[in-house]
Amino acid sequence: MYKVIMVPTDGSGFDREAIRVALRIAERCDAKIQLVRVLGTGSFFGMATAADGLAVAAELVVSERDRALSELYALAAECRATSKAIITIDLHTGPVAEVLEGYARRHDVDLIVISTHGRSGIARFTLGSVTDSLIRHTTIPILVVKPPTSYLNPQINEAFKRIVVPLDGSTLAEQILPRVMALASIEEAEITLLNVLIPQSHTQKEIVDPSLPWWDKDIAAARSYLFGIASKLRRNGMAVTTDVVIGENIASAIGDFAGRQRADLIAIATHGRGGFARMLRGSVATAVMHSASMSMLVLKPDSVVEMQESPAKDGVRADLIPA
Repeated sequence: MYKVIMVPTDGSGFDREAIRVALRIAERCDAKIQLVRVLGTGSFFGMATAADGLAVAAELVVSERDRALSELYALAAECRATSKAIITIDLHTGPVAEVLEGYARRHDVDLIVISTHGRSGIARFTLGSVTDSLIRHTTIPILVVKPPTSYLNPQINEAFKRIVVPLDGSTLAEQILPRVMALASIEEAEITLLNVLIPQSHTQKEIVDPSLPWWDKDIAAARSYLFGIASKLRRNGMAVTTDVVIGENIASAIGDFAGRQRADLIAIATHGRGGFARMLRGSVATAVMHSASMSMLVLKPDSVVEMQESPAKDGVRADLIPA
């Protein structure tokens, strides 16, 4: 179970959904909540270097820190008024992603809960880059909370009752399972294990129809693989179902399936690649995060293992490649 939960907060109000989720989880597993805000460096870039300019800059920095600290104290008080969880606050200055990563390591954080703002353009790029950096540089599970897109009732659901877990037969993908089991136990959720098959042969690409005979072997192998994993989870008291879908785009297939199932959460392991390797291999986790409408639990395992072949014996792979 989780013991220390970190919630990055920026004072915008968009972090409230993540805080609500973190408080709910903390109460159910007796965890401590750490609200952390980072004032990014460079806020006063371009300020005059003259003595007067430096004095004004110093005053502005102090004023900004005082304001942010006051907001953090008010937020913590609000949380304590509605929750029995232990709440602490911390305020730091520096590169936002780097400071959060270091803080999480030093304080033995075992779950990071962060809101996605649902913005577009420059704001989305800036805010998304913090989450993206955390995913790529930490091995702590990150719960990315997406509130429903409703102006009348913007709050998240009371619990994550339906969790979809994409698996492809690899050791990497399966390393998310212990984290999923912990969260499912806390939330009393049902887990759906999903295997996505993609067309390999020319005939399969021409006619993507699971009822046709050339898919029989691949679907049977995928179902057998999922059944084995599901059996292990059920022996641990988990409620588990399985499904196999066929699609030409892995991320889209996962998001569409989760939408049809009215899932509350998608849980996925990731290589956490960056730079040129990321451009070459792509990132299923990132693609799903940007396109799917539900929250996500993302994990970069401590020891990232190269992808293994799927159960199919004829060279056809499920080929879900989290990156």
